[in-house]
Amino acid sequence: MEVPFLIVKDKARLGTLVHQKTAAVVALTKVNKEDESQLKIFQDLGNEKFNKNTELLRKWGGGIMGLKTQAKLDKRAKAVAIEEAKKAASMR
Repeated sequence: MEVPFLIVKDKARLGTLVHQKTAAVVALTKVNKEDESQLKIFQDLGNEKFNKNTELLRKWGGGIMGLKTQAKLDKRAKAVAIEEAKKAASMR
């Protein structure tokens, strides 16, 4: 069973839906008859934009490493290069 979901820009917009100041998450269980058509539009939008979007599933993070990780990888690469130089010098 697919549950359509939407990501809303800020918590205040969800809060207006439930008559609160803010809301982090909202689950709709019952809808008035006059609002069903609007809910159907949101369901279709959610399914199209998030549930069935394969590119959204593939992209996770930006591939940008932090400073600590970059420094660690640089240090590791230098150590490997020194080892290779030592092996090449001992082969001669």
